[in-house]
Amino acid sequence: MSFYSKDIQSIHLELTDRCNLSCPQCGRNKLGGEENPFLPGAEINLSDIKKMLEPTLLKSLKRIYACGNYGDPILAKDTLEIFSYFRDSSFALNLGMNTNGSARDTSWWSSLGRVFGDNGEIKFGIDGLEDTNQIYRKGSDFNKIIKNAEAFINSGGRATWEYIVFKHNEYQVEKARELSESIGFKKFTVKKTGRFFSNTKVKTNDFQQVLKNDGSLDYIIEKPEQEKYQNKSLKKEQDIISQFGSMDNYLNETPVDCKVAKESSVYISSEGLLFPCCWTANQLYLWYMPKGKGQIWDMVNKNNGLKSLDLKKRNFYDILKSGFYEDLKNSWNCSSVANGKSKVCSKTCGTLFDQFRDQYK
Repeated sequence: MSFYSKDIQSIHLELTDRCNLSCPQCGRNKLGGEENPFLPGAEINLSDIKKMLEPTLLKSLKRIYACGNYGDPILAKDTLEIFSYFRDSSFALNLGMNTNGSARDTSWWSSLGRVFGDNGEIKFGIDGLEDTNQIYRKGSDFNKIIKNAEAFINSGGRATWEYIVFKHNEYQVEKARELSESIGFKKFTVKKTGRFFSNTKVKTNDFQQVLKNDGSLDYIIEKPEQEKYQNKSLKKEQDIISQFGSMDNYLNETPVDCKVAKESSVYISSEGLLFPCCWTANQLYLWYMPKGKGQIWDMVNKNNGLKSLDLKKRNFYDILKSGFYEDLKNSWNCSSVANGKSKVCSKTCGTLFDQFRDQYK
């Protein structure tokens, strides 16, 4: 049985693994400090895109958006040219991007707004106001972000302000909402972060250390205190432990209800690797794991390594039929993580604990 029940509808694209910020809950650095040493330093250019995603494929899609695991798309050299190529290939294609907005000049953002137009959206991750945004978005320039967003909006682009709520910025949510409306953002989205969860210890944390580049403590960030801003899945942890005995047992027993299979979506990494989703691809370069170790690496290596998923060398649809995809899907029927069930799939698409979904509830 194929991994996907219908044709691909959406592509999630990581144009680069470079970023100008050091957000402490991002996998590209060690808790906001030293950069992840395992990152490949990869970037997709316009020539790569034309080879990997031909116009006939783009015309069959409903949506393509740039976000990723490690980088910000505005740091890639050919981002504007790549989105222009997407728009020229299909005016019906919905374009999207997630960004911190803290790079490029206003003329670049105006050009991007004209490319996106009404059939697209950029989500600006702005987690506070001028005095707080840089606490999580380390290295950001709030005033530059606002000028860039205004340039994008004023040239015809549709924008959403996404606001991750922490203890240090929860009192500013409504002020930020008012500012977003005055600038012309179409939407203001409160995100109830699910990232206060240790993947190594499989437990929820109330706070997280933020490190300097030398590994010493800089400061801490904490979960929001107000219940309305807290992620519901993190609050279910004790109920799940009561029901299953432990979070590990839950991961062993939960059915996997794959988000991307239902949405017919795929993910392309900055190396040009075609994965089912960003969560499986994320397992390749965890800074806290030895490089080349883990379940996803085992499945990849069993099926001729990363070259078997390389869109620069293989056909899009041939990769979707590859052994890696089938092995991943078959793992969901294994009796436990120890016996081969994909841990990242159980955690991300398990039916009772969904940090991602509950960011928006």
